[in-house]
Amino acid sequence: MANTYVLIHYGEVGLKGQNRPKFIQTLVQNIETRLEGLDVRLDRRRSGRILFRLADESAWEEVARRLQTVFGIAYFARAWRVPLSMDALEAAVLEHLPREQGISFAVRARRANKDFPLNSMEINRRLGAAVVQATGWKVNLSNPDLPIHVEVLYKEIFFYFNRIQGPGGLPVGVSGTVINLLSGGIDSPVAAWRMLRRGARVINVHFHGQPLVSDASERKAILLTKVLTEWGGSPRLYSVGIGGIQKAITETAPPEYRMVLYRRLMMRVAQEIAAREGALALVTGESLGQVASQTLENLFVINEVARLPVLRPLIGMDKEEIVAQAERIGTLEISNLPGEDACTLFTPKHPVTAARVDEVHAIEAQQPWDAWVSTALSNTRVIDVRLS
Repeated sequence: MANTYVLIHYGEVGLKGQNRPKFIQTLVQNIETRLEGLDVRLDRRRSGRILFRLADESAWEEVARRLQTVFGIAYFARAWRVPLSMDALEAAVLEHLPREQGISFAVRARRANKDFPLNSMEINRRLGAAVVQATGWKVNLSNPDLPIHVEVLYKEIFFYFNRIQGPGGLPVGVSGTVINLLSGGIDSPVAAWRMLRRGARVINVHFHGQPLVSDASERKAILLTKVLTEWGGSPRLYSVGIGGIQKAITETAPPEYRMVLYRRLMMRVAQEIAAREGALALVTGESLGQVASQTLENLFVINEVARLPVLRPLIGMDKEEIVAQAERIGTLEISNLPGEDACTLFTPKHPVTAARVDEVHAIEAQQPWDAWVSTALSNTRVIDVRLS
């Protein structure tokens, strides 16, 4: 009886040179965290592979669902381990073949152990002949119904059938911490997801217009953060009420500059939260030219108050691309729920599209920005979305 494993291949992680052990260790920890509560335990690591023992095969579907959200995994499969013997391999493969009629197959062997007496092509031919004899199936090398993968290592052979694509990227936690400005819209959750995929630890900050509006956007932010947590994001959400400050801005600034001033307020507050969290960058879901506040001139003016780098992973994407990715990662339906976010409160009919730094400075010179930032921070709640 062959032992059952979860065989995980990593891609980009394997290219990290002297940092590879750290990246692999982080990936293993992230996998263990994601599989918590399931009867799966780390067995060993091999070059390019991580192996977990799957004690309960009935848990496989849930294991597979969770692994598809772990960044750093190139692909994975439920695999079986046999001794270094073609006879043992043939017997185990025939035992585990699905009981189907008239399907096609292909054997795809990889031989890391060059001392094994058969090379990859010889393994393909011999195992393929055994399968044909036992089942009568046809061989289809280009597009088989059932690929049979074989990996010959130094002390054992693993085989598996269909493999499942992982999300790729880098393990969350290897690229430092960032603060993501999470609105209730479509774009910012996608921006957070893309930063998670590059290995960043993402903490979300949501600005809302309470007490002047309902808590609908905050509820959306909690739901979005829950989804991002499944992808490795932090379960902590900073919820910042700025409705009163926004009202004060409308009373002391030209209407066309409100959006730019709101965004500058958010940058100021977010970087104070970043200092608390040890974050080294801010992240937004802005896409160049998508709306009035996202022209190059306005982004320049908004950036001026940021002491930290401002990362915009969606900057060159169009709306259709962003919507498609939001649907794939599971945030689109939530983002489309009703709820007024902070940027839509007191929105002018004709916002400025080419703000000037000198004009913004003149407006802000008449406003109590230090006091407003302090007020916003005092109106901040830290929510653990796992408890919501």
